Amino acid sequence: MQAYDVVIVGASFAGLTLAHHLPKNLRVLVVDAKPEAGSTVESTGLITTKTRNEFESFFDIDAFITNHISSIGVVAPGYDDYFISSVKEPWIFQTDTKGLVKALADRAPSNVTVRTKTVFFGVEDALPVSSVKIQTQGKSLEEIRTRVLVGADGSHSRVAQATGLERNRRFLFGYEQVFFGQVYLGPCPEETIYHFWFGEFSLGYGGWLSPTIVDGHKAFRIGLAKLEKDRGQAKDLIRKFIQELLARKIISIDGEVEKPGYFFGGLIPIGGVLKNISKENVILVGDAAGFCGAFAADGIKGSVISGKEAAGLILRYLQGEPSVFKELPKRMNAHGDIMDYYRRQLCYRWVWDQMCRDETFRAMYDIINTERDTFLEQFCDSKDKKKSLTRTVLKPRHVFRLARYSWLILSDMVRSLFH
Repeated sequence: MQAYDVVIVGASFAGLTLAHHLPKNLRVLVVDAKPEAGSTVESTGLITTKTRNEFESFFDIDAFITNHISSIGVVAPGYDDYFISSVKEPWIFQTDTKGLVKALADRAPSNVTVRTKTVFFGVEDALPVSSVKIQTQGKSLEEIRTRVLVGADGSHSRVAQATGLERNRRFLFGYEQVFFGQVYLGPCPEETIYHFWFGEFSLGYGGWLSPTIVDGHKAFRIGLAKLEKDRGQAKDLIRKFIQELLARKIISIDGEVEKPGYFFGGLIPIGGVLKNISKENVILVGDAAGFCGAFAADGIKGSVISGKEAAGLILRYLQGEPSVFKELPKRMNAHGDIMDYYRRQLCYRWVWDQMCRDETFRAMYDIINTERDTFLEQFCDSKDKKKSLTRTVLKPRHVFRLARYSWLILSDMVRSLFH
């Protein structure tokens, strides 16, 4: 029976970041069911400046940045109105996500073995886990001994299920397609990410449009997210979304609309950080632990930070500190108060979920639109600094608009009780 010090289930941002940071004298195995690392990545691949800095400490992230984004475009329900808000320096970066994850795996330290096409089937015994069951495509089921087991296997963690740890219960379903083509909305489309407030067309999150480069050619990523219960509508809605943008000449596509360069769909946890993410010699990181913004659905930062911090905790565990995994949330919060950010995101998610009519979304849009000159600066502060996005709207000059918006939200809440 093969033996490793650490077995990591999941070869994406969290698992591979952890593998890069574990001490080089440990034997590490990373397993993933995908054909190869990065073959499918359930992420838009957008990273903030702070996340870029986290990567730079151990990896050449700039080699995988395709676009420097310095503007955001917010489009109102009905598509007729929009505004562009900009900052002087890039605030977010579009990455070649598949290439990035593949490189993280290919450049893993020599003490790390990455096995793809390999499914995690569970643990052999009760906690503490001494061995796990895995099966690589074309081979027999095998048992691997380990001193530590890490669940970096996404929002529906099989490690959490197998070991009795807490699991994510509330999700968005995100669906994205990538096309060769161009975006024409606003003055600098290649430096702008667009957020479409769908309103009644698609409740849950909204749509996005982000420029990128694929194989040296201009392309864009277009997607939307729905509450999990409505996931069956996603393909039809994105088809209608694309047709609307084509009709309005907001985008052009090279080739056939029915044949995107690639596409993916996946669940995004929006229930907040889980409380029970470790027990004995098992720990969850990344989306498996709920380290994802409940409103913005941004998980890469939490994956990278949790992977980094878990590495040091695993070493201490192996050196004889049995309860050290409980420190993970506190240690993560030292990175720009990220846990406080997640708590604020739950509040934003609650407000967004109450809105169910175009009129209500439009009322919020009208408030944000009056702040367009400084909106992005304030939005950046909410993502990478210790400030709340509510300061964008809670200003005396918005008192009448806020009163109307509050009334509309209350009406939506009452309406929801009877539907």
